[in-house]
Amino acid sequence: METALAVLRRDYSKLEPRIRALTHDICCESDGVVLRLHFPSFRQGQATIHELTDAISRYLIKFSLPRSQVKALDDLWAVDQEEFIDCYNELDLKARELFRKANEATNRNGEAGELLLYLLTEWILDAPQLIAKMSLKTNRDMPVHGADGVHVRYCLDTQRLLLYWGEAKFYSNISQALSAAVKSIIEILNPEKMKHEIDLVQRNIDFSGLDDQVKQILLRYLDPYEENYNERHDVITCLIGFDFEAFQAITPTEANNAEEKFSELAKKKLKEIVPLLAKKLADNKLNSVPIEIFFFPVPSVQTFRDLFQEKIGWRR
Repeated sequence: METALAVLRRDYSKLEPRIRALTHDICCESDGVVLRLHFPSFRQGQATIHELTDAISRYLIKFSLPRSQVKALDDLWAVDQEEFIDCYNELDLKARELFRKANEATNRNGEAGELLLYLLTEWILDAPQLIAKMSLKTNRDMPVHGADGVHVRYCLDTQRLLLYWGEAKFYSNISQALSAAVKSIIEILNPEKMKHEIDLVQRNIDFSGLDDQVKQILLRYLDPYEENYNERHDVITCLIGFDFEAFQAITPTEANNAEEKFSELAKKKLKEIVPLLAKKLADNKLNSVPIEIFFFPVPSVQTFRDLFQEKIGWRR
C-alpha cells in the first residue's frame, strides 16, 4: 500500500524559498498533538506575502480538480505541447471558477487557507490528497460539509493506514482561530459526520487516480465489515493562521537577520499559545485525539485573503 500510494506524491521543493519551518522543542500537554509552525520567508526585512500568494496559486489545478484530469494534462505534455497549453489554460480557468463558486456556495472566503493546508499536508506530512473536495462543493445535489481536505498515508512502522481530515482557520485573533478550530474538530469527530465523510470518499474514490486494485484495498480500510477497517487511524490536520505583530517588529537594522529575529519572537509566541490550546482541547475532551497543528502567522490575515482573491479573479 505504501508503494501504491507513493505514485500520488508530488515534489514541493519549489515552495522551500517561500515557506520557512520553525525548529523548536515546544510540546503540548495533550498527548496526540504535534505542533508545527511555518511562516513566509523574508526579503530585505519584509515578509514575502505577495510572492507566497503567487506561489501557492500555481497549485490551484492540482488542489481543486480530480487527479484523473491532472494526470491527463501531464500525459499530454509528451504528446502535443500546443494542445497541452490549451488544455492547461482551460483547466486553470475551471479551477479558478471552482474557487469562486465554492466561495459563493459556502458563504466562506477561507479557500486560501484550505489551499495552504493542502500543500503543507502533502509536502510536510507526505500525505497525498485522496479526493478533491473543491470540485464537490459546487455540486448542489451533493451537500459537502465537514473536513476541508482528505489526505492519506500508509505507515510502514505501524502497518496502519492514516486518513488525515483537514481544517483551515484563518482569523486575525489567535484565540478566535483556536476556538473555531476546536469547534470544527468536534464536528468532524462526530460519528454521523465521520460516516458522511467516509461515504463521500467511497463514492468519489475514482477521483484519486489510483488503479482498481489499490482502490479495492483502500476501500477495505473504509468498510466496517472488513478487518482492515480496524487498522485505519483518523488524524486531524489543522492550519491556524493569525495576525502576528512580530512582522512589524523587525527593524531596518535587523533586515539582514530578519528570519532569525522573527524565529525568536515566534517561539515566544508559540509558548504563549500552547497553554491556551491545551485548555481548549482538554475542556472539550480532545486531549488524546491525534492532531497535527500547523500554525501559520502572517502580517495580516485580511491582506493575505484579499491578495489571494485578487489572484483568482474574485473580488468582494
